[in-house]
Amino acid sequence: MLKKLATSALLMFSLTLAACSSYADKNSSANQTEWARISEAGVLKVATPGTLYPTSYHDDADKLVGYEIEMLNEIGKRLNIEMDYQEIGVAEAFTAVDSGKVDIAVNNFDTTKERLEKYHFSIPYKYSIGGMIVREDGSSGIEAADLSDWKDKKAGGGAGTQYMKIAEKLGAKPVIYDNVTNDVYLRDVSTGRTDFIPNDYYTQVIAIKYITQQFPEIKVKMGTAKYNPTEQGIVMRKTDTSLKEKLDEALKAMKEDGTLKAISEKYYAGQDLTEPEKGVENLPVIDTADVK
Repeated sequence: MLKKLATSALLMFSLTLAACSSYADKNSSANQTEWARISEAGVLKVATPGTLYPTSYHDDADKLVGYEIEMLNEIGKRLNIEMDYQEIGVAEAFTAVDSGKVDIAVNNFDTTKERLEKYHFSIPYKYSIGGMIVREDGSSGIEAADLSDWKDKKAGGGAGTQYMKIAEKLGAKPVIYDNVTNDVYLRDVSTGRTDFIPNDYYTQVIAIKYITQQFPEIKVKMGTAKYNPTEQGIVMRKTDTSLKEKLDEALKAMKEDGTLKAISEKYYAGQDLTEPEKGVENLPVIDTADVK
């Protein structure tokens, strides 16, 4: 009888310990910071398009490369974590961050007041201005420095981008694409399916050169108008500040030792886009706060 009672007591004690251990594990996990969770896993999940030259694209060997990719790979080395790249377009990138499918998203995302209300952004890793790709023969009919001639023109771009919001605000007709490659966008401008592509100026300059060398039949050029000085950062949830602090620390060190500048010059034809451009104060700035 005593033996049975002892065995029963031992079993109850073991179950209690297991329950306490399970509760402690769950409680500990719930109390983990974002960075502690990611560091423990050793992996940072990244949403990236894989279709945007020269920031995130596949080279001739089908390897994922680009300015943002090389930047993140360097961050991974410095923080001792691996990057798990998931190729996701603009429209789905923020949703992927919201749901926890990924930890961060990169795609030339402008740091805006509206986005900062919902997400953390890293310190800027790139500065730029808005530009546009138009038809080479001038038939796009977009030349005004104040952007007044965008009205009723067909603007090509991804859903939810800051540039498509600007186009909508100015009365352009949006033509929405999924996560397609640069040549698809440019060919549609060339053939007249769209009139122009509003987007990051420096990215478009490099893209035009690269794509038209591959596809000489695509006849496009950069428009002359420039607008909306921008800064781009890494997007993440507002769970806490621990991940932002680590990414900012790595980016700051990369700026100070010249690593980020070297990556910029590699992918942007010798241009250093890691510091704000001078003389952009007088460019038109279109407020899109009221555009959903």
